Amino acid sequence: MDVTPTNLWIQTGLALVGAVAGMMLHLSRHPLKSCLSEAWDLLTGMPWLIVLSAGLMLLAEACGEVWLRSPQGLNELLVWRDAAPDLLLAALVEYSRLFHGLLPVWPGALVLPLALLLLSWRVIRFPYRYGPRRQRPLERWLLIGGLCICWVWLVMEVVAFRRAMPEWLETMRVGMRAIFGAVTMAFSQVMLIRLVIAWNHPEQPNDKKDLGLAVEHTFARWRGVVGLAILDLLWLLLGSGADEVSRWFLVEGMLLFLAVPVAVARDSGPLLSLGAAALQMLGKALPAMVAVTLTSVSVLLLARYASGLLMGLVAESSWQTLVFVPVHALALATVRNWVFLASVLTLLRHGLNSSYPTDQRLDVQ
Repeated sequence: MDVTPTNLWIQTGLALVGAVAGMMLHLSRHPLKSCLSEAWDLLTGMPWLIVLSAGLMLLAEACGEVWLRSPQGLNELLVWRDAAPDLLLAALVEYSRLFHGLLPVWPGALVLPLALLLLSWRVIRFPYRYGPRRQRPLERWLLIGGLCICWVWLVMEVVAFRRAMPEWLETMRVGMRAIFGAVTMAFSQVMLIRLVIAWNHPEQPNDKKDLGLAVEHTFARWRGVVGLAILDLLWLLLGSGADEVSRWFLVEGMLLFLAVPVAVARDSGPLLSLGAAALQMLGKALPAMVAVTLTSVSVLLLARYASGLLMGLVAESSWQTLVFVPVHALALATVRNWVFLASVLTLLRHGLNSSYPTDQRLDVQ
């Protein structure tokens, strides 16, 4: 049968209906359906997270990054056997990246100087609120130095937006963008995981200040966030390569250190001890994480496949693209956030001993 726009829409609609029906049946029989269901409840209680994720993806797409577009064309997606291997690898990379950075870091990293300014002021003003001891002079100077460098980088980004810069300054700007992008990724990820921990084990019933408490807890773990940012910088550098072999190594490394952001969000301490705790947590939760990973990768694969088809169908119509892209971003943000929240809940509930305290809480004044 010849493929025309009309029957292509019909085939795509039927395929999506069949995929959704099959996935609903799968989820209704899933051994971890309680975590998946509660993750959906948590997501519906935070609609701002969906809007924020969608908005950041649209901004990142406008800045030249690929978050909504499919790297495969419509003709390639029509042949499932040719498209499936690339879609599977892309879904694995996306799932492994969710644990290290759910939200796009660019251009959201531009607000980092303000966050560092607030952190530096509060650490100096309330030294014992953000750690078991007073900060050493070296730590304080490193924090202030990082703040100054961050503001210099912001000025460089503003200047580069208006006019061309010398090559050495441009190289410095790109390197600083990668560094502060990794810091933004680590900070936002720990804050989101703190929200999951607060929802899973609330400090007070009906507490309406979970977001503020999450920010406070993240500030208190600023040493672990710095260590996590170093690890995230490695993922950003490896992810910039287009080689398929390097992408497989990236997936293996990110899955191996999958629980590190969760460990940083739960506890405070040296990064090496947090890494050991993360590996121990991942080892205990391995069967459950394998089950939720298979489901999550399947959901992401189907979502990206449907996304590529629909984007290809409306690509030639400007008004359809204008209407569809924001809705498309909201749909993808919903899927990504749900998968992320379900995976974090699974790791927290199956990777901890019942006798071990679920959370090292901060005594917020």
